Amino acid sequence: MNGKLPVAILWHMHQPYYKHPQTSEFVLPWVRLHASKDYLHMARLLQEFPRVRVNFTMVPSLRDQLEDYARGADDEDTRLTMRTVDGVLADEERVHILRRFFSIHHGNVIHRYQEYRRLLQLAMATGDRHELLSDDYFVDLALWFNLAWIDPDDIRSDQRLVELADKGARFTRDDVRYVIGRQRFMASGVPHLYHRLERDGQVEILTTPYYHPILPLIIDDRSALRADPSAQLPEVPFAYPDDAAFQLEEAIASHERAFGVKPRGVWPSEGAVSPEAADAIRKAGLAWFASDEGVLARSVNVELRRDDVGALLEPGLLYRPYRLANGATVIFRDRELSDRIGFVYGDMKPEDAVGDMIVKLERARDRLPNEGGPYLASIILDGENAWEQYPNNGNDFLRALYGKLEADDRFETVRISDFLEKSPATVELPRLHTGSWIEASLRVWSGEPAHARAWSALERTRRFAQEQWGSLRYMPKSVRQPLMVAEGSDWFWWYSSRNSSPEDAVFDALFRANLEVVWWFAGAEPPDDIRNPLMDPQRVDASGNRIGAMLPGAGERYG
Repeated sequence: MNGKLPVAILWHMHQPYYKHPQTSEFVLPWVRLHASKDYLHMARLLQEFPRVRVNFTMVPSLRDQLEDYARGADDEDTRLTMRTVDGVLADEERVHILRRFFSIHHGNVIHRYQEYRRLLQLAMATGDRHELLSDDYFVDLALWFNLAWIDPDDIRSDQRLVELADKGARFTRDDVRYVIGRQRFMASGVPHLYHRLERDGQVEILTTPYYHPILPLIIDDRSALRADPSAQLPEVPFAYPDDAAFQLEEAIASHERAFGVKPRGVWPSEGAVSPEAADAIRKAGLAWFASDEGVLARSVNVELRRDDVGALLEPGLLYRPYRLANGATVIFRDRELSDRIGFVYGDMKPEDAVGDMIVKLERARDRLPNEGGPYLASIILDGENAWEQYPNNGNDFLRALYGKLEADDRFETVRISDFLEKSPATVELPRLHTGSWIEASLRVWSGEPAHARAWSALERTRRFAQEQWGSLRYMPKSVRQPLMVAEGSDWFWWYSSRNSSPEDAVFDALFRANLEVVWWFAGAEPPDDIRNPLMDPQRVDASGNRIGAMLPGAGERYG
């Protein structure tokens, strides 16, 4: 093709909703930690390249948690961090700290800091005999864990943090308090900076359904059978299309309150779509949505073939927006490029990784005809978990990537809605496949025995709430919110046999806690099948026993 190939980069920012519905404490720290390592820094780094345009999602339930932290909310790990300098730790607190506070990439992060590495070596040497470790050891470990989760650029720009890193050990209460305070401050700045970048025209902020549910499964869980006829589903279907509509409507309203404008596009949670989900998106007033190339391939029954370096042989099939019969526009991500950023490029030199990406884009550009557009290459992936797998938190790669795209006159980065407004879709997609970014199916979130137990518990609770209060829209917030949280994708992700983490038992308990409060609010006892673990017992028993295990999701998943 002549001219520049438009490139749409979309970073998806998402974490589960970690607030416990009964205690209001955040049971896991990952929102606070990703805010200080990724969310704020990704926007700051982009400012170094003013001619680069980028798209971000900001999941509404993530933004809610960031705002809670800005107002002084605590998580269990913040509380334990401060406990290390307040007095003697209980045995179970020591065990928790040793299990959790090495949860970051060992090679790229812990081994970069000599003192943090020494603390890990001591923990491994003492094994289960935590009584051999001094009180000062736990103070130092708490500070290093929280400090290491701050982006290296932000550490270098803060003289006090530099001094703490150089000090290395024998930290004080004031030292620990300063690091936690910096993390709270960074969390508070995330929505404001993204809002400013959008007003300046450099960023477009998209939305997702409020608590990140898999829309096709909320509308009708039998839709999983379309791509996976052998899926094991619960006896009673989960089919609440109005809940899917409400998750979208609440997301749009929240977005408008936060950013002053309505979102124009949506990344459906996990790129999971269906014809019914597309209709719900359109009825909510959203102009376009995105999914994965596998969904496109199954929709039009073609194979997206690639050459020896992974470049598309017929890029015109993927690199274009499509129009649906309902008037919505859909774009599909280049899985090869997206997944290489997420899972491959961290092991390569930044210049080699960017060179590999540019070769794939330039070959595709050269193969596009001059007529027949508009053309758009879409790169969509997780904007937080990948960077731990990169040296220097991915900063060297991102600077090389943005610098190359800014300087190379064969490409232009675009805000997706701006592009579609100027270059609307000209090709109609007659059929939309039901699937997600993983294997163009929904089997990660539905189809296994543990999934069926979880969906059955959710359906039973949802039906009980309907009988008590009617539609989700008219339920008391104390009932409606935990139900919407329980509809989120993340619980079902971890019920899959494919995915496991040291926090399996925590995720199972938090999912069930959201269901339990619905029954309690009505003065009823939750059924036994909700009060007992839904996850396979051996996984619940095994979770949480490995010192230094990787945190849930880091580097091993997309969304």
